Amino acid sequence: MENDKVYGVKLVNGKEIKVKQAIVSNADPYITNKLLSKARSSGKVNDKAEEYMDSLINSDKKSGGIENLKSFIHIHAGIDAAGLPTEASADFPAQWAVVRDWDAPEGVESPRNIVLCSMPSLIDPTLAPEGKHVLHAYVPATEPYEWWEGLDRNSEEYKKKKEEAADFLWSAIEEYVPGARNRAVEGTVQIGTPLTHERFLRRTRGTYGPRVEAGTQTLPGHKTPLDGLYLTGDFTFPGIGVPATAAAGAITANNLVSIPQHFAMLDKIKLPSKL
Repeated sequence: MENDKVYGVKLVNGKEIKVKQAIVSNADPYITNKLLSKARSSGKVNDKAEEYMDSLINSDKKSGGIENLKSFIHIHAGIDAAGLPTEASADFPAQWAVVRDWDAPEGVESPRNIVLCSMPSLIDPTLAPEGKHVLHAYVPATEPYEWWEGLDRNSEEYKKKKEEAADFLWSAIEEYVPGARNRAVEGTVQIGTPLTHERFLRRTRGTYGPRVEAGTQTLPGHKTPLDGLYLTGDFTFPGIGVPATAAAGAITANNLVSIPQHFAMLDKIKLPSKL
């Protein structure tokens, strides 16, 4: 990977991209390790970097690792809004949560116990055509990957499990939108499973990241012991979620630019005038 301070990445089509400053990977550490496999086997990764990269994929708490969160099931859909409110209220919220059993064995983290739902078109009508609403529902990292592992995405078993997942999510949506599934606009319903996340988002085992326990564990930073390699994304500080991931990208960028460049950027930021 390193050759007189020139770093390179070889794409799947055989093309090589060379850079002088750094390579940044926003893939999870499992995928990044796979991408580094040839460099590791050829001895281009030093022992300290080897140990560091291995530590990032250690999910065994007993040996100091950080276990991964479970996966997700999602549903996205457009629905007919006829007769439904056009603005959010206490009786018809834009976002709500449904918890089936507060005393479940793992609490709200028990599989298929909590569903988070949202209808953003209640806040911004431009998100849906006139007379329609868009909605989204998902379980927050509580779906076991093991329930889906090894399934053929084209099999009837997989299709049946997707429909079961959709039924569970629709039932939560219908706590506030009765008959929502019957309002679904044809061609808009999309169901995501752990295999969906693994395939399209390259999430190893469908997870969204490490399950860090506050006060006992910390997320890794962005610079690695392998010269020229930086990591960013939700497996790094400050963690999971769109705002945190965006912050991770900004922190990584800040690591790569000089202090004068920092000041130059700050000079471009215009604060709003006082009212």
